Amino acid sequence: MDDLNTLSAYSSGNTFALKPLTDFRCDVAPQKGIHLFHFSHSLCSMKVRQALAENAVHWTSRLVLLPAYQQYEPDYVRINPRCVVPTLVCDGKVTTDSANILNFINSKLSNLDASKKPSVDEFEAIAFWLDKADSLPIEALTYGDNRGKNKPFYLKGAANGGKGHEFKANLLRKLVKRHENEKLLHDAYKSKLNIVENTLTIIQTPTRLNALYDTADSILIELETQLVSGPFNAKGWLASNKFSLADIAWGVVLYRMQKLGLESLLWGNRTAVSQYCEKLFARESFKTGIMDWSNIPKNIVFPMVKYKLFNRNKLVG
Repeated sequence: MDDLNTLSAYSSGNTFALKPLTDFRCDVAPQKGIHLFHFSHSLCSMKVRQALAENAVHWTSRLVLLPAYQQYEPDYVRINPRCVVPTLVCDGKVTTDSANILNFINSKLSNLDASKKPSVDEFEAIAFWLDKADSLPIEALTYGDNRGKNKPFYLKGAANGGKGHEFKANLLRKLVKRHENEKLLHDAYKSKLNIVENTLTIIQTPTRLNALYDTADSILIELETQLVSGPFNAKGWLASNKFSLADIAWGVVLYRMQKLGLESLLWGNRTAVSQYCEKLFARESFKTGIMDWSNIPKNIVFPMVKYKLFNRNKLVG
């Protein structure tokens, strides 16, 4: 893959904007079949895995171990310069950004017949509620503080006063310097560094973090109102009588908030949201795309521990 060609796809004028890619040819990506670069507990990976299950798409798993910082490995960054998961590759063509991937799956890969897909008139409502789900400050709620209780082990250490993000920022500064002569990697690491530093500022500022809880609460009030008055009240779903991408997005974020122990804080007294969760979590594609990946097996944990203990300096060594 020509690095300059990849950069031009991501750039806007002279600013490295890291725009999502759609069906972009990449010579260093797998050239045959459908491959998903993902991590088991990545929120965005969960959405895409459920969408693949919902649309009966067969795919090959390529795990990127986020706790081992494999998203910053040069070989992966050359495929996805955003340094994030998931990344979908179809016959050598790359699509990035979970919202972009979801739309790509629905439009290009779906094996469902037209009767099971939302109508044109329903797309506007679906897009609205997709945006609402994306506007929830899930990353800050995950890494910001420990208001939630009874977190699973993989989330207990997340809210550690920003220490994890401080390590990422220091690592990315070294990577920016190390790869200053390779434009794609240098600009990718620099862009990611800006994002990590901005997030770190938020999660280390109590007043800003408190405001995000207020934001989440107001969005969930809107969700409760929609569920009471919309299709869900007539045995449908959030934005349509048919299950849609909006339901996938909301199922994942509500599941994450539940795992963060925020259920009683944010929607414990909202009956419709609780009923919606039950319906979402019972869907077969939720089990396949999310629950079946919820337990990190030993063959994944051990490489992560080994990498953190012995090999994490390899990136900048």
